[in-house]
Amino acid sequence: MKTLSGTQQHITASNNCPKCHGTGWVLFQTSDGTSELYGEPVMLDYAKRCNCMANAFVSEDRTEFPTIYQDCDIYKFDWSAYGCDTEDMKRVAFSFFNQFEKWQKESKGLYIWSKTPGSGKTYLSACVAKSVMLRTQKVVKYITPVDYMDKVSIGYKDKTIEPARVYRECSLLVLDDIGTQIQSEWHSQELFRLIDYRTVNNLPTIITSNYKIEDLKLDERTKSRIMKSSIVLHMPEVSVRNKKAAAEQGEFVNRILGG
Repeated sequence: MKTLSGTQQHITASNNCPKCHGTGWVLFQTSDGTSELYGEPVMLDYAKRCNCMANAFVSEDRTEFPTIYQDCDIYKFDWSAYGCDTEDMKRVAFSFFNQFEKWQKESKGLYIWSKTPGSGKTYLSACVAKSVMLRTQKVVKYITPVDYMDKVSIGYKDKTIEPARVYRECSLLVLDDIGTQIQSEWHSQELFRLIDYRTVNNLPTIITSNYKIEDLKLDERTKSRIMKSSIVLHMPEVSVRNKKAAAEQGEFVNRILGG
């Protein structure tokens, strides 16, 4: 199976490149029919660096994901780490990646939640979103509700700029860790405007949270919009982060003692 590797990058010196259109990557598809997904032959997208990168100035991608998620893609997500059946979630995640245009037409996004910290909610959202960006070359953004409110506030204070606009209008938005703070009336209003605008304009949103939609500390109309526009993925209540940390510590101790 081909993998999507590396970080999506923007090349300021090659925006007119007919092959990569300024992304730095050229997309290809398997054509031999031997690749399989869930036992069925499929055509898989993969990418290679464009030749125009040789003499171009390359900057980091502009999704605004935290640095630890800069090199994510959907094929790197380890579904087996949970030790339980994750096949249905995997199917949905790959459908969102492979058939993003259909999800966009229906104005459907993902709501990824789990009560357990470290269960992989944000990591999965990054893997899916970055792979969509690489396949479709659409604008993808990441932000938390708190940071989004800061952007909106800046726009209210300075009418000459509108830093929140890009998050409302990007093709795919990852809204990370929603519903953890009690919202003021103003915050609730702005969050509703964001989600409602994106829903009405067929702009999917991937939302992560520690809560079920109905338990979010948000007003009912906002929860209703989220419910209408999201397919829910309940991540296993397993801290993959803790399991990984324990394994790394054990490996370190064995290496030190063995040395």
